[in-house]
Amino acid sequence: MSMERSRRDRFTSVAPTPDELKVATLAATLCVVLATPLVVQSLVAWFTSGDLSWPSRRLPQAYAGLARGHFGAGLPPGVADALPSDPSMWALTTLTLLLSTGAVIIAFRRVHQTGSSSSRHGLATGAQAAQALGLPRLRGSAEVIRPDLYTRSKRRGRRGHAAGQP
Repeated sequence: MSMERSRRDRFTSVAPTPDELKVATLAATLCVVLATPLVVQSLVAWFTSGDLSWPSRRLPQAYAGLARGHFGAGLPPGVADALPSDPSMWALTTLTLLLSTGAVIIAFRRVHQTGSSSSRHGLATGAQAAQALGLPRLRGSAEVIRPDLYTRSKRRGRRGHAAGQP
């Protein structure tokens, strides 16, 4: 591999595309939606009975109970009996889902706007760099500023000198 190619590879933008961000947002939202009812159920069980129970070994049973609209499936009987009514649990779950989904969407939008997805974020334009450095200094430092575009071999080749000639 030539030195020129390795420099070009180092300065290639690896920022996520907008489609990748949409897929990541959807996946994170799906995880939040699936986990939130069990988290709410466990926290309410902890507040009502003092037992922080997570239906880890009975997860399919817990999701089956939630699919039927009933909280407490997969929890020990004393803990499940201490839970409030199902409508109030669903109201708490809905509120928690809205808050957490909104937080996920805001976080991904913030990353998209200010993160590495914008490859020119914070960079000066050519005119601004020329004004700050001066055109002669800018041209003299081109290989340092953009080593992927201005290498020494390319500059020599433009002046009429081949790589092996004096």
